[in-house]
Amino acid sequence: MPDRSKAPQVRPFGHLTLPAEEVSVLANGLTLHVLNGGTQDVARLSIIAEGGPSDCANPCIAAFGAELLREGCAMAGPEAIADAVDYNGAWFDSVASGHYTTLRLSSMPDKMPDLLPIMMSCFAEPTFPDGPFDIIRQKGVARQKLNLSRVSFLAAADNRRLICGASHPESHIWSPDEIAAVTRDEIIAFHSRRLDASLVHAYLCGRLSTRLIESVAAALGSLPANGRKSPLVVTPFRAEAPATSVVSRSGSLQSAVVLSLPAIQREHPDYNALRMTVTALGGYFGSRLMMNIREDKGYTYGISAALLGAKEGGYITISAQCDNRYTEALIDEVRAELRRMADEPLSADEMARLRFNVASDLASTLDSPMTMMDYYELIRTVGIPTDYFEARQHTLALVTPETICRLSEAWLKPDELRISIAGDLPQS
Repeated sequence: MPDRSKAPQVRPFGHLTLPAEEVSVLANGLTLHVLNGGTQDVARLSIIAEGGPSDCANPCIAAFGAELLREGCAMAGPEAIADAVDYNGAWFDSVASGHYTTLRLSSMPDKMPDLLPIMMSCFAEPTFPDGPFDIIRQKGVARQKLNLSRVSFLAAADNRRLICGASHPESHIWSPDEIAAVTRDEIIAFHSRRLDASLVHAYLCGRLSTRLIESVAAALGSLPANGRKSPLVVTPFRAEAPATSVVSRSGSLQSAVVLSLPAIQREHPDYNALRMTVTALGGYFGSRLMMNIREDKGYTYGISAALLGAKEGGYITISAQCDNRYTEALIDEVRAELRRMADEPLSADEMARLRFNVASDLASTLDSPMTMMDYYELIRTVGIPTDYFEARQHTLALVTPETICRLSEAWLKPDELRISIAGDLPQS
């Protein structure tokens, strides 16, 4: 039995190695990524096609279309698809995000060949049936009505306008009527425009036999390469001038606060060090924002900060919810912590906790073949550099408190904040 009166010894992770994927281009132009390994008897196949919410006139066209991929195809109707997935103990999902649409199947390796024909038909020959479409659209309308009643949604949506630019597509808040106006014909046309094998990357991981890999490659090789290319729509962010915007929500018991700052993109040499800086600010439980605003002041249950990188640009976002009375005090404390990041170097204890947190995050990438393949998928869908995993370890080893102060002074400027508040604020 372990002696629970003594704390366990803590050791550093040491150098972490991410296994390499095997990449091949099939005859039809589709790119297949394979990562073989793991101890569990499970396999996962993700088919990721160019084209997502950011590439169509209304993002719900792509979002609804992704959901409908599982609701009927030339080979089977929705009931038959659901029965086949359930019978084989599998999991079938589809989602559209950013510039990509993903269809994903997880199952035991020996069951995947039985499900591959249905998966391929769902991707290449979806029927987008009227009944499921109507239900999905109704759910989308209801979900947006609920969103528009939530201060967290309203503050985040308003802040996108400030950080992305008022005219940027990401800044538009879609009304329930606009969502209800999406048609099945628009979904069919959008799917058809991007259905080309040369625009598709497939990711297969888990405990894989040679036979399974060959079966998957043969199935993927049947996808058409018909030249229906539609370019991705990448509109760079153009932040508005620093400002504070208030969205009044009468009767709300809390206010949601979102603060943002323009930042660098993932390709910038300082990106990883700035990511660690933002983590020290508010990226984990022991961060400065949490220790001050939650633990010391008690203004909020939680507050977080993150550095976000997209194809359109990069920015830092800080978000929290608090009692309406504490909104101004919370913002004042955020400003103070931004200044302290530049003026007061992290202590030895803070640096140690930060390094362990970042190292743990890196180590979690290696948990399973699925988490490792998630990383390789991000190379394509988010645009992280191919050496991102190794570069983060390099930064982790070299970053100093002085580095963090320098980057804080350059990027964590209180006067540059774009602030959005949603709630029932007291009258001044």
